[in-house]
Amino acid sequence: MGGHPSAVPEAPVPVADARSVTAPRRGHSQRGGWGFLLPAVIVLFALTIFPFIFTVVLSLSNVDLTAGLQVQPGTLANWQQLIGDAQFWGSLGMTCLFVALAVVSEYILGFGLALLLWRDLRGGAFFRVIFLIPMMLAPVAIAFMARMFYDESYGPLDATLRQLGLPGVHWLSASPLALISIIIVDIWEWTPFMILLLLAGLQALPNECLEAAQLDGASGWTIIRYIIVPMLAPISVMAVLLRMIEAFKIFGPILILTGGGPGTSTESSSLYAYFTGLNNFNLSYGSSLAIGLLIVVTIVAIIYLAISRRLVQKVLGP
Repeated sequence: MGGHPSAVPEAPVPVADARSVTAPRRGHSQRGGWGFLLPAVIVLFALTIFPFIFTVVLSLSNVDLTAGLQVQPGTLANWQQLIGDAQFWGSLGMTCLFVALAVVSEYILGFGLALLLWRDLRGGAFFRVIFLIPMMLAPVAIAFMARMFYDESYGPLDATLRQLGLPGVHWLSASPLALISIIIVDIWEWTPFMILLLLAGLQALPNECLEAAQLDGASGWTIIRYIIVPMLAPISVMAVLLRMIEAFKIFGPILILTGGGPGTSTESSSLYAYFTGLNNFNLSYGSSLAIGLLIVVTIVAIIYLAISRRLVQKVLGP
């Protein structure tokens, strides 16, 4: 009989195990990933990890510079000297005072200016660019400009005072005013950093909460106090932390403006470590001072984060 031939079932094609297929590819991708990551690891080690390890080794050693850089066997004499060094603790106290006054002032000013820029004001984009200019300039250039501005003989401040019949002011040579002058320069330079972060936080706030508060009859100050400030708490904590860590390392402006004077009234811990290690060529003790400052900053940051975390949880809830 004529008819279509019966269909013959095809033999199943063997399929490779998924593990055997993906395993080589996964290993190949991992090797490729390390190839891209290795240059960054090398740069990080060369610029960060190795200098840190070398600084720790120097702090536990006695360095002899008479015949080149020779590290002698380890000792704890440098750390014993640091514990009893009144000048180090004095510079640390001055640094903590500077950090507290500067960072608090920068946060308050930055928050107020961020609120103003947050509103739809005419020319708001122009003022945003203007306010960010100080942060874009080099700190050394800002310090030199401030030094000319504060100059007691030719500076515009004292010249204006003399034109008004008032005596000149010793901005950088009098003990209380020298620190205040440095703080003013730091506020002018780093308040834009606070504005940038807080303005980004304000722009990310949900409009529903603000509109609901306005419908309930809440005033502007009430909305700021009970809605905006609590909702900005996480980014405020991070902004203050970043600025505080950076402020502890202040070096260039103080070196250029006052050199740590008058006396040692404006000498920061980093400046004291610089004078000790590079000016006096006591690299071992200078390294101990640098590591000591790092330990203090780390402890302060940990305490600050612990306190801030509790406050944020209390404000926003668990």
